[in-house]
Amino acid sequence: MESIQWIASRRSVFPKEFEEGTVSKIEIEQLLEAAKWAPTHKSTEPWRFTVIVDPTQKELLINRQVAALFLSKGESEMVKAKADKFRFIGGKSSAVIAIVMKRDIQERLPVNEELWAVACAVQNIHLHSASMNIGGYWSTGAMTNDDSIREFLNLSEDDIHMGWFYLGRYSKTKTLAKPRMIQEDYVNWM
Repeated sequence: MESIQWIASRRSVFPKEFEEGTVSKIEIEQLLEAAKWAPTHKSTEPWRFTVIVDPTQKELLINRQVAALFLSKGESEMVKAKADKFRFIGGKSSAVIAIVMKRDIQERLPVNEELWAVACAVQNIHLHSASMNIGGYWSTGAMTNDDSIREFLNLSEDDIHMGWFYLGRYSKTKTLAKPRMIQEDYVNWM
């Protein structure tokens, strides 16, 4: 397929849509290989990924997310429902990838440029996962920057945890649910 067709056909696939079966370590390595080809000013390559596939480690992560959620928000029915969602998402996912920006030690660039490079790396993962019939989506929630989550991931003070990429087996094709803007709506020619 032409690259624009791959780009246009990429969709977020959520854990409720994941199918039976696991995403293999080799497949995940291929996705992370795609990540490294993202543009990166001064070749800082600020992306770092922690891949959680072991069921015991995923359970530890989910338990920390839920505990942090209750500590932060209390235990209302709405919060309990969100905790159940954390459990469901983590349980249905073959892998949970923590997305982290590791700041250039010399700070040669503005932080934003490093964040944008990581976002490009995640887009590469997302595009490549679609080409491999692997479902995935990027979530910036799930207590991303709670201290206990940062400790679990062994992050330094300067590391920025940018969220989670959830992966699961998916073989169907998703169609575009909402139309995208036409170029005239987002491009200004001068």
